Amino acid sequence: MNIQKTIAAVTAPIGMIFLLSDPQDLANLIASTGLNWHGVFMPIAIGIIFGCLAGLLKFDRVQKLAVPVVYVTTALVSFGIIASVAIYFEHGHWFLAQPTLWLVAVGFGLYAFIRTQAQFSQKREA
Repeated sequence: MNIQKTIAAVTAPIGMIFLLSDPQDLANLIASTGLNWHGVFMPIAIGIIFGCLAGLLKFDRVQKLAVPVVYVTTALVSFGIIASVAIYFEHGHWFLAQPTLWLVAVGFGLYAFIRTQAQFSQKREA
């Protein structure tokens, strides 16, 4: 089984859990985790900051993980966006999609980490 099928097989049940949850369960999940709009998009900023630091410190070993990270990033972003839109159309409120939007931000944060590490590592060599 290739990596894309494995990732799809793992993320599909999670998407069904979020989609079939009622609004009160989603609101309880958001309240219990303390998730807010600031926290939803925090992984992107963290990925950029740590990617810059890793690039400046010449921590180039992370580039060996670039291909698997792109696969995971693709799965998180595509699953998160589709699940967020599905939750919005199912329940009619964007704030209930915060957990799945957080997964999108984690995917973008991982990609930003790898990308900024590579960019800052190249700038330092030049």
